[in-house]
Amino acid sequence: MFNKKFSKVLNEALEVNNILEANALQQLCISKINSGVDVVIESPEKTGKSTTLAITTIHKLKYAVEDVPRALIISPTVESCDALFAQFKLLAAGSDLRIHVAHEKGKIDKQGEEIYFGADIVIGTPRRILEIYFHKNLYINKLKLFAIDDIETLVKNQHQGEIHRLSDSLPKCQRLALTDKLTERIETLLDKFMLTPHLVQCD
Repeated sequence: MFNKKFSKVLNEALEVNNILEANALQQLCISKINSGVDVVIESPEKTGKSTTLAITTIHKLKYAVEDVPRALIISPTVESCDALFAQFKLLAAGSDLRIHVAHEKGKIDKQGEEIYFGADIVIGTPRRILEIYFHKNLYINKLKLFAIDDIETLVKNQHQGEIHRLSDSLPKCQRLALTDKLTERIETLLDKFMLTPHLVQCD
């Protein structure tokens, strides 16, 4: 069993996907994320950041509640959103969590309707998420978690403006940021929407 505090459904999904023990990064940060504090994770590529995000988000939400999202996850590209969506679907198998993805390769009206009519977790590119929000199909007042995956690529692609506009509208909720390397430009962005976050670093 990965973690006795996880639900039976989550542990079964982890076992099916051969995730049997916490790796070095997960040992450092899962309990910290579960405590509810803001966390910045700095760890090289392929050390399990996205898997950690999926595990902790699914553990935090557990099951479907109402119709509005409780977790909003920003990822920089169509490909990264699709990969993250696939990982969430695998690890949420057996639960009733409603997970939707929104990016520029899909039709915005269809994506907006799917989110509007029931979502627990929404994963999307910053531009598409902001568009759906402005179209009033994304209600964020009940968010428990706002996360940015691969923030260095978001900064490289100059999406800081979209992140600023989204973060200005966020309710009080936990905020997570995942990066391969923490730079001065990333720290400047994080200062806009995170207050004294806990930094987890893993080589």
